Amino acid sequence: MILHETRFSVRYAETDQMKFVHHSNYIVWFEMGRLALMESVGVSYVELERQGYLLPVLEAGARYLKPARFGDELTMKTAISERPRAKIKFKYQIFNAKEELLCSGFSMHSFMNRNDRAIKPPKVFLQKIKEFF
Repeated sequence: MILHETRFSVRYAETDQMKFVHHSNYIVWFEMGRLALMESVGVSYVELERQGYLLPVLEAGARYLKPARFGDELTMKTAISERPRAKIKFKYQIFNAKEELLCSGFSMHSFMNRNDRAIKPPKVFLQKIKEFF
């Protein structure tokens, strides 16, 4: 399993008329966590794309349990719990400063080439994550 924590604060622009974080921002935050997790194991999305690998989202979901508000300090835990194949699943949990779970979610991605064909993950990626599984 690979686990990474990202800490951040809720910005005013991320809230809605009810003064809660708008639900769409959680998906954006999931991307932030995903990129940070990949960087933490030495894999850069930018470099993957330069090499012709793409990771489009196939499916995403979120379960909203409690609202976050402007100024809240949040911690997002991003995990890969299964060895990636042609697909890779990321799991997310977002907590407030009281360590209350606010949201959990996931995103499923496919390794693809520039011709929109599913392909195996790059060898360099598999080598870097091998120690975690």
